[in-house]
Amino acid sequence: MKRKFDHSPAAQREPAGPQYWRSLDELADTPGFREHMAREFPEGAASLDGVDRRQFMKLMAASFALGGLGLAGCRRPEAHILPYGKSVEYTVPGLPLYFATAMPLRKSAIPLLAETHQGRPTKLEGNPSYAPHGGASSLLAQASVLDLYDPERALGHTKDGSTLTNAQVNDILAGINKTYAGNGEGLAFLADESASPTRARLVAKLKKVFPRAIWAEYEPVQDEPPVAAAQASFGKNVKPVYRFAKARRIVSLDADFFHAEAGSLYYAREFAKGRRVTKPTDEMNRLYVAESGFSLTGSMADHRLRLASSHMLALAAALASKVSLSENQTREIPV
Repeated sequence: MKRKFDHSPAAQREPAGPQYWRSLDELADTPGFREHMAREFPEGAASLDGVDRRQFMKLMAASFALGGLGLAGCRRPEAHILPYGKSVEYTVPGLPLYFATAMPLRKSAIPLLAETHQGRPTKLEGNPSYAPHGGASSLLAQASVLDLYDPERALGHTKDGSTLTNAQVNDILAGINKTYAGNGEGLAFLADESASPTRARLVAKLKKVFPRAIWAEYEPVQDEPPVAAAQASFGKNVKPVYRFAKARRIVSLDADFFHAEAGSLYYAREFAKGRRVTKPTDEMNRLYVAESGFSLTGSMADHRLRLASSHMLALAAALASKVSLSENQTREIPV
């Protein structure tokens, strides 16, 4: 008995089961799609400007093989990473470790908590244990962590444009110490202002070694002009501290105390407390600002006056006269 088997191509046979397709073109089964599927590569890919593709691939493979033999010594450097022989205290891979620190400013500092991962600081937040700030921090403090990873930061000491080694720096300092040994006559140090107690301690030790040396501090920008007024009024180097939370009317004369002046973070929080209304009887404070340029404090003002800086003195005098007159009239009213 003989059996007949169908040896015709699969494309010419009738499908016996469910028909599956991978694209709409395959489902439509157009002549263009059949021609496209019959070729392994698109038209023109089999030849490269008269060069046979297979011959080209052979030559390239031989070139790579010869290049690998000739450049066998050019390898990337290998580093062997070993585990700790003795683990670092409090360091667990994957778990953050927090340190209390501070961002120094001219005459103050912002208390911060630094989040670190295996010794690398990654995030800064305000220290919640410091009540005046309430765990808040400024934008500059948030962004200061990027300074640690700045590729343009100074990596060494320079002199006349050339980089010095640690040994050369030590030799220069030793020469200065030898030249001005004794009382330090003729030696001067120029530095910026700082509220760091560590630097104050080092400066005190330096003055004991060089008592005749000059330690000068200079700042191109002074953000505390009321200090001079307080010195003239009270004869002491005191600093005014404003309690905006208890003030009902606040007048700012060309002073951006929300951002530019020292203690701006504390002042912003105090001002927000005076703005908070929890019951119908609470009174919200009012902010009046006169300034020559638009500032963050001016943007928060209830009433803002654009005024040239040269006219601020006249405005302050007129305002003081008005306030003094109002106080005298209030005192004359019988109770």
